[in-house]
Amino acid sequence: MVRAIIADDEADSAEVFAEFLRIHKVDVLGIGKNGLEGVELYKAHKPDIVFLDLAMPQYNGVYAAEKIKQIDPRAKIVIISAYDPCIVKRQLAGIQVSGVLQKPYVLSEIQSVLYPKINA
Repeated sequence: MVRAIIADDEADSAEVFAEFLRIHKVDVLGIGKNGLEGVELYKAHKPDIVFLDLAMPQYNGVYAAEKIKQIDPRAKIVIISAYDPCIVKRQLAGIQVSGVLQKPYVLSEIQSVLYPKINA
């Protein structure tokens, strides 16, 4: 089973996303409400995939991704954002991520990021 963590300061959004992942046989190991908690969850659980909201307090998604990549350069990180994808890509310049999901979520986009990991 694929193991994941989520860091998103919007609790309702994070819970809905976590439930979607559980329905698709993903073990959600934890949900952090900011980037710092996301990094701590990563250290504690070493999940297969990490979902980070871009705009969060106490480490935004970019900084949290950098910190996680320092721990494990091969970490699979997906950035979640309501911002324009071009803006997100500029903010991520130099950081290797596995994908970017646009809010509001589109089922097919989540599946395209998730299924390669499930089938790996």
